[in-house]
Amino acid sequence: MSKKRELLTIIEDYKVKQEAFKNKITEISKIEELTSIGIEKRINELAAPFEVIAQNAHNRAIQILDSGIETLEKKWRDNSTGKLKDSNYQIGLANTIKMIETRAINNKEDFKNIVEVYKDDYNALATIKNLLGTDKDKLELYTLIPKDNREYNKKALNDLRNNIESYINPFNIKDSLTMNLESMINFINTRLKDDLSIIPWEEVQ
Repeated sequence: MSKKRELLTIIEDYKVKQEAFKNKITEISKIEELTSIGIEKRINELAAPFEVIAQNAHNRAIQILDSGIETLEKKWRDNSTGKLKDSNYQIGLANTIKMIETRAINNKEDFKNIVEVYKDDYNALATIKNLLGTDKDKLELYTLIPKDNREYNKKALNDLRNNIESYINPFNIKDSLTMNLESMINFINTRLKDDLSIIPWEEVQ
């Protein structure tokens, strides 16, 4: 199961359980036969075991997210600085750079193939982008190079982590959390790939 699917499963499951718990305490609050003290006692009896559920969901979600961030950062390192020790890769990159410098590559499809080879090496892509320059005739090729969104990716995942901390915890289990949890689920569904890397806005369907 992918990191994305694991994270979704935990949050979706917690949303269902939290909504059911919230409905129960709402029903208890409406029991006219109970005094305010009696209502509070009943709710606290339900809350104690649910606090454990909330804490477990929080811990699992944070663990998966932190693990995903660590894996992503390792992948980014391996695909950039990690390639510096690969002599065959560096020879190929040097040849590619030479062809771009001498303007030997002008065909859009050829350039797309080059970008595909180096798409995960942001250092190589930055070099290629600089070599293209800003001439109008290179603008179409320039737009084929994907943006380096690593910092944005880290910020988005850190924001998600903050939301998990805020809305999946034992301290606010009596609150209405449906909209907050749905917002997290929607973000994960629409903006994250299976490995938790970000889907660029232009690719969002």
